[in-house]
Amino acid sequence: MLEWSEKIQVEWGDCDPAKIVFYPRYFAWVDAAGHHMLERAGLDHDVLWNKYKIRGLVLGKVGMAFSSPGFYGDTLDIRTKIVKVGSSSFELEHEISRGETLLLTGQELRIWAVDSPEHASGITAKPIPEEIRLILFGQ
Repeated sequence: MLEWSEKIQVEWGDCDPAKIVFYPRYFAWVDAAGHHMLERAGLDHDVLWNKYKIRGLVLGKVGMAFSSPGFYGDTLDIRTKIVKVGSSSFELEHEISRGETLLLTGQELRIWAVDSPEHASGITAKPIPEEIRLILFGQ
């Protein structure tokens, strides 16, 4: 399955006054890492919008388990991978670590969503095209 890794330098604005990473920053970092992974695989927002006519990859579920804090000045490693592809959604797993110290594990469920005026939200899930499924599976 598709995988990605990147490094993040913890900046002052990522932290609380005690120099500990403010937890919402982790959500922003894993969200960005998932998008970076898809962009690297050729699935940036322009391609998804123009070629596949999707509204987006809607976040259906997200969760994190924290093991250790991150601090101002740390260099963190983010590892992201696709772990499951369903008919209209896929699941990602994330790990953030500082060297050998695991800081957190996280999961996301992303839904392949298209415009749908007949739904109250204006969007609905649609099956993921086979060519996209092959990319997500890393083939």
